[in-house]
Amino acid sequence: MWRRCLLAALGAVAAGCVLAASASAATIAVRDEAQFQAAVSAFRDSGGRILLLPHLYRAPLVVGPRSSALLRIEGTRGARVQDLSLADAQSVGIAHVTFMPLGGDSRLIVAGSRHVILDALTFTAAGTAHTVDLELDHSSHVTVRGSSFSHCGDASPEWSLCLQPQRADHVLIADNRFHDCRGCDFIHGRAGRDTTIRDNRFARALRCHRRVAKCIHQDAIELFAADGLVVSRNRFGVTERGGAQLYLTDVVDDVRIANNLFLRDDPRAPGVRSPVGIYVGAATSPHLPHHVTIVNNTILSGTRTRKHRAMSIRVSRRYLGLARRNRPVIVNNVLARVSEPRLLCANTRRLTRNVMLRGSACSAANSLGDAFIGALGRPTARSLLLIDRADPAYAPPRDYTGRPRGARPDIGCYEYVPR
Repeated sequence: MWRRCLLAALGAVAAGCVLAASASAATIAVRDEAQFQAAVSAFRDSGGRILLLPHLYRAPLVVGPRSSALLRIEGTRGARVQDLSLADAQSVGIAHVTFMPLGGDSRLIVAGSRHVILDALTFTAAGTAHTVDLELDHSSHVTVRGSSFSHCGDASPEWSLCLQPQRADHVLIADNRFHDCRGCDFIHGRAGRDTTIRDNRFARALRCHRRVAKCIHQDAIELFAADGLVVSRNRFGVTERGGAQLYLTDVVDDVRIANNLFLRDDPRAPGVRSPVGIYVGAATSPHLPHHVTIVNNTILSGTRTRKHRAMSIRVSRRYLGLARRNRPVIVNNVLARVSEPRLLCANTRRLTRNVMLRGSACSAANSLGDAFIGALGRPTARSLLLIDRADPAYAPPRDYTGRPRGARPDIGCYEYVPR
């Protein structure tokens, strides 16, 4: 019920949700930080709505322990916030707020809190030498949706990580846009149990022009911990250098990666090629991810680097030392490049019904050749290697666009649509 109530309060339709009259009717409009803190105190037990009027909120805003009554915090045009913290709070919704540096680094921290929905927020540090980020720190039941993250620290010498999950459980990151960041990882950290990352768009994580370590480290997603992670129906644009568009290592266990599209290039970043689509495991990690399933993705990325030839998926060779049941399962994918078989072929538990466009098929259980895919990896009438060729036991019931797959699914993230 709490989730339906929060969604209703933020403008979504939720049948059967009943809010207390005080929570749905009471609104306090604030013009500065002191008024905000007074409003938080007023709504500590009853719930209500705080409207941020146009103002540069430079001093920290804090929401602490409170009742389970819903508190909504909503921004207006012209309101800018540098620092807001939820500390051991519950039942809070934040919508339409812009977070940006106002003389210092900017952040939204959700720490030790639960039942939080963050909706239609904007995070940007464009034109500044500071950073902006969202930190989910040991919280639970947090939703981040419909928000924009960009320029999270282009000109800062500090590490720039737009969204940082830190041991947060039951997190949904959905329908967001991560774009145009130099020297950044879009999502980076150690997730807790039950994190879902779906229906997001990632575009242009590029290297910066400073002589610092962060400028050679750009991934769309890099996670070192997660249990029960789902990555589904995302569009991964180009990343420059770094590990991969999706990089998972250490204690990232029980993972499902399905129906994602990984692009190799971007006309808005000429000359940039994503080095690897998915990278599982690392040579120096103390633990390798267990029970990773990668199914029905279209991975067009893969470029030769100074160390390796082009690979769409790279799997650590250390998996050869693990029991087969703990190795990744890779089925029903389109892989643009498998140029160095030792980084994939023998390191999995199951590698079948994949179509490799260039390089090696690894075994007769996969296919090698031109799949005649169209723009953005969509199958065409000539895509005979893909159409009706997926293993239905592994294929998700719907494709990247939500179209039903049926009893004879196609390989890749798209189902073929006759024209």
